[in-house]
Amino acid sequence: MKKFKLTGHAGLVLSLFAICAFLLIPAGCTTSVEAVDPAVSAPSADSGEGILDGVKLWTLPDAPDGSKPDQSWLAVGSDPEGNIYISGHDHVSNSMLYMLDARDGVLRWVGDAREASTRADNWESGETAEKFHTRPTYFDGRVYVATLDKSSLDNAFQSTRGFHWYAYDQVNQEFIDLSADEPSGVGAETLQIVTIQVDPVSRTIYGMSIPENKLVAYDIDGGTTTVLGKPASWTGYFYSNRFMWVDSRGRLYFTGGTERSQWNMGEPEDLLDHVWFYDPATGFGETDFSLQGAYAIEVGQWDKYHEHLYASDDLGHIYRFTDENASWEYLGRPGFYEGEDNHYNNNKVWVFNLSDETGKIYLGRSDNRDYSNEIWEYDIASGSSFMLCTIDELDEAASREAFITGYDTWDDKGFFYISVFSMYDFQNVLLMGINPEKIKAAKGL
Repeated sequence: MKKFKLTGHAGLVLSLFAICAFLLIPAGCTTSVEAVDPAVSAPSADSGEGILDGVKLWTLPDAPDGSKPDQSWLAVGSDPEGNIYISGHDHVSNSMLYMLDARDGVLRWVGDAREASTRADNWESGETAEKFHTRPTYFDGRVYVATLDKSSLDNAFQSTRGFHWYAYDQVNQEFIDLSADEPSGVGAETLQIVTIQVDPVSRTIYGMSIPENKLVAYDIDGGTTTVLGKPASWTGYFYSNRFMWVDSRGRLYFTGGTERSQWNMGEPEDLLDHVWFYDPATGFGETDFSLQGAYAIEVGQWDKYHEHLYASDDLGHIYRFTDENASWEYLGRPGFYEGEDNHYNNNKVWVFNLSDETGKIYLGRSDNRDYSNEIWEYDIASGSSFMLCTIDELDEAASREAFITGYDTWDDKGFFYISVFSMYDFQNVLLMGINPEKIKAAKGL
């Protein structure tokens, strides 16, 4: 089935629709927002059923101030209770956070950047929050996100105030601007954060900026952010990784760069074709963990025992990190179609969910040009793979959208969750729940 789709990555492609949307925003709208009581006026959405058994869908509702969740870039997460969190953003001025309640199956708005910062008297005239690109990350009763207001690989970020840390407090059911208590009201001036990761031992949240690839650290207990910098050899602007991880020793691992012609900035391949690290005791360094080319890691998930981490770049090269001896190995790549293994390929792997029970990894491919996006199953033990389904098999409306994203997003009922959307099509993001075992049964696989 052929379909028209917008291609490209949010923030990295100039869109006429974005410009038009910005011009339609009433003057002064960022300074006249009233604080909203979530308990009274939280927008919500009930679930719908997909075409096959094992598929559920929700449409993200508008925020109380009318902000529309048009996009959702790698911004789906979960907590230990099986609740699912997804951020939606208009990619112009505001970003929202939603929770899918595991108890009643209702998707609810829990807060947005502009509302929380206005309530904290920390929203300046003309300030914007284009997106929460970060996966909503649970730790100790709170779900954390950070803003990314400019993500192009140029100087645009220098015109911003800087990023904010936010958290949804589950006990108080309140979305909080954590940076309101920092000296400048932001985590760091002008910096914008594309991905975050928590170290539960040191109670630190790390964030990576784009396009400078500067690392920051937020002290959860102290409520302050420190800019740690970057490796001395990392100069200029280039593509930032979308997934980092912390091992049991407190070492943070990260990557950077891409050979994709879409975003390549001429960065040295030999500098970025392996994994780098930050150690709080010794600083920045490089490992001998080889990558299949200079492609930043985009998605990943630990197993339930936190012994092995599985991760992938956006071409679907799968790696395994073993925590016990800090070792690294390349496992392989799903059997995607011949010729789709190089940087001229438009497809991107931005869905990655590991099933501990079955030893399978479910990968999703986005931006398939004229063809439906896909979900693939990869068997870790054998390295075999097959296409589980196309999105047009699951839902007709979802099949018309260009992108699917989301990693490490399981609930406690055998579903993983993805965001489904296109850029600037003025259609609210879909949250889709997928139960692979039920889909296999429905298809007779």
